[in-house]
Amino acid sequence: MWLVESLWLLPHLTAIGALTLLSIRLTSNLWFLRRARSRSHPSGDHLPSVSVLVPARNEAATIVDCVTSLFNQRYPHLEILVLDDDSTDGAGELLDALQQRARNLTVLHRTGAPPAGWSGKSYACDVLARHASGEWLLFTDADTLHTCDSVARGIAYAAALNADFVSVFPYQIARSWSERLLVSFLLDFLPLITFDFSALARGRNTRIAANGQYLLVNAAAYRKVGGHGGVKAELVDDFALARRFQQAGRRIALIQGEDLLSCRMYRAAREVWSGFSKNLLGALDAPLRWRAFVWAPLFAWLYACLFVLPFARLALSEQWELAAAEIAWLLLLRAVVVWRLKRPPDEVLTTPLAAWSIMALGMSALIQRWRGAPVTWKGRDYIR
Repeated sequence: MWLVESLWLLPHLTAIGALTLLSIRLTSNLWFLRRARSRSHPSGDHLPSVSVLVPARNEAATIVDCVTSLFNQRYPHLEILVLDDDSTDGAGELLDALQQRARNLTVLHRTGAPPAGWSGKSYACDVLARHASGEWLLFTDADTLHTCDSVARGIAYAAALNADFVSVFPYQIARSWSERLLVSFLLDFLPLITFDFSALARGRNTRIAANGQYLLVNAAAYRKVGGHGGVKAELVDDFALARRFQQAGRRIALIQGEDLLSCRMYRAAREVWSGFSKNLLGALDAPLRWRAFVWAPLFAWLYACLFVLPFARLALSEQWELAAAEIAWLLLLRAVVVWRLKRPPDEVLTTPLAAWSIMALGMSALIQRWRGAPVTWKGRDYIR
């Protein structure tokens, strides 16, 4: 009887334990980022050559600003290669015009679908890498805007952390309600409270994260692990490529780079839903291991204790004091991230809505996978 009556405490104990661990993780990551920044000073001596590689498919709205920001880099040994990947919106013509303005810009054009077995972006990155001459390769998206020290700071981080793979999380520009709800929650808040940046940089963490908006890799190491050819069928190519580096014993560094570049990933609710659904489907398509059957239920339980049960209890006025304390603690963690990254303050209040939206995305992805529906991205269908 006592055991049954005490079960009501289990969700609260779980939430408090999880919030404690997330608070420790966030503190550790912020300390690591501060220390890494203090050690990463660009130097003009013996700087390696860098090839900036930009795959672009129907990016006419952003490509000019992106490439212009790369023109303005304060880095001496730089070449820029952009691939017009069968664009139909005039992006290729804009790139040809830009090429007339800069000697270090090379524009490549490709038509037709990628070869069988390749995802579109991986093949575009592979084509660019085969034309690159730099000692380091910076893969970046066509909707990014770089500060003038973006490349120099990336190289400095790689040197300071002795890393062959540096992935940077940009400042996420979010304007529509759907962007403001999900983008920063997924790409700023969750990474900072869940991944161990310091352990990953030391090669002591098996959990991988990466952001394809900015991937700076050592060219020799990239080719040795097979490059994008080794992850050619992956929908989430950035994570897959990071995994290849890790398996080869190469060091990986994650950096919060709100002062290096910014990016507006999506511009409408449909794009937000499709883009994040693609990433979830890529994760679901990963091979199942026995650990998944242990961790999946545990993850679901933790997620419910953090993002569902406290709000339900508060709404029903059940054990509301404990529920209110747990919600306040969660929102405090989000507030620290918002303050650190100079995000709009109202994002703190959207935290529960964002968490519930992720649940809806996950359920939709599961149903889509069960039905065998194709993943559509950038006008191409991928059958999984």
